[in-house]
Amino acid sequence: MSSEKFEDLEEDFVSLMDDMRRKLESVKNRGGVAESKKSQLREIQRKVDQASGVLQEMEHEARSAPNPYRVHMNSKTRKYRSELDEVNKTASTLAGGATHVTIARQDLLSPSSVLGDFGSGDPQRSRLLQMNETLNRTTDSLARTFQVAAETDQIGTAVAEELRTQRESLVRTKERLEETDQNLTTSRKILRTMYRRVMTNKMILILIIVIEMCILGALIYWKFIMK
Repeated sequence: MSSEKFEDLEEDFVSLMDDMRRKLESVKNRGGVAESKKSQLREIQRKVDQASGVLQEMEHEARSAPNPYRVHMNSKTRKYRSELDEVNKTASTLAGGATHVTIARQDLLSPSSVLGDFGSGDPQRSRLLQMNETLNRTTDSLARTFQVAAETDQIGTAVAEELRTQRESLVRTKERLEETDQNLTTSRKILRTMYRRVMTNKMILILIIVIEMCILGALIYWKFIMK
């Protein structure tokens, strides 16, 4: 791996993920006191936020890494992002669909802490419960929106990386074509030079043959005719 910082961040992320998985398993197996579960779920959500920050730093390191390492690093960050989303989803499911903000707000707006000894039919109690449900739905909607935004950002990063790779490939292809064109130009020059030399050699050979024929004719004339 080209980045020592990326490796350090990866170790931190893996450690956080292992810790969150252990806590989730503990929450799944725990029975009884709801407050204890809420406390653990809040702790898990804090770990999720921390892991998300670490993962963002890893993604930044991957984007700035040299090309030979970038693809492998991006593959790792996408895998870790998927694992983190799965942990976050599991935590939300265990919390009854609520995020850590919802859990805290439920503590504040729970009937025992807000309504005290109001009767079950009290209008104020009903309104507060409705408000609490509305806030829960709004929080869930925001959480989904944030998740979609994160996925969109991840897709955009992957597309940009793919386009950058294709551009580099096109640049290399263009350079090879230019080099090939230069080689063809050089080859044409060499062929023209060779052609001129061949023609010159032919003319010299013809001239030599003509001279030899003249000499041979002169010898025949001198030997047979002059005598």
